[in-house]
Amino acid sequence: MKTGMILRGMVAVLVLSAGQGPVNAVDAGQAADKDAQPPPAQQQAPDKPGKPGKPMVTTSKPERGTPVYVPPMRGAPVARVGGGTRGIGDELPYVSVVTPEDTAYTSSPQPVLYWYLSEPVDTRFEFALINDNEVEPILEITSDREMHEGLNFLDLAEHGVSLKPGVVYRWSVALVEQPDKRSSDIVSSGTIELVELTGAQRAALAQADSAESVVIFAREGYWYDAFAGLSRLIDADPANRRLLEQRTALLRQVGLDEVADAGK
Repeated sequence: MKTGMILRGMVAVLVLSAGQGPVNAVDAGQAADKDAQPPPAQQQAPDKPGKPGKPMVTTSKPERGTPVYVPPMRGAPVARVGGGTRGIGDELPYVSVVTPEDTAYTSSPQPVLYWYLSEPVDTRFEFALINDNEVEPILEITSDREMHEGLNFLDLAEHGVSLKPGVVYRWSVALVEQPDKRSSDIVSSGTIELVELTGAQRAALAQADSAESVVIFAREGYWYDAFAGLSRLIDADPANRRLLEQRTALLRQVGLDEVADAGK
């Protein structure tokens, strides 16, 4: 599949910095004791090979606190690819999709996808959403506009794109330094899967406020919902140090230390 992308688009920008939460937006066109055994009637059937098990939630409200992301697919292959400075003496930007290393869940057919830039860039930017079972990319966006340092995002709803349940999608962002030499692109990509919520999960979320929902989503493996929800809370209260610290902790939990450090 050709990686070049031709559709014109623009991206929305969210600046990540300590004490800052408001977006600098541009129209986008826009996660029991192991030794304890339950009675036989209560034991869960084993997961089918190759299929992740869904953690069960209780309908009681979680304690407020730092969200703890629990990967839904333990032992899954690493899927996140990070881009950064390459070559001795090169001072190219660091770019990374804001995802766990393995495939993470979303409960929304039209999630918001975030990535990070270490510095402002005015080089060509490309975004792609791909389903390997289809010949053509589902969404391709190219932008020549300057992008700001920090967190950036794209809302699939702004482009009329919806994910299908049970399909693992790969999405990528790229800085194209030399359009005629694509091997020099700085690329980062990750994967996402739409997984419908269980009845127990829906019941827990129905009793939760926005902050509690972030905790539930993270605990149940719905990374994209948790991160987007926490970012929305920060947008609404950009000076809230507790929220900023929670987002930093969440980023560190999935190995995105450089992104987390930028928020100090």
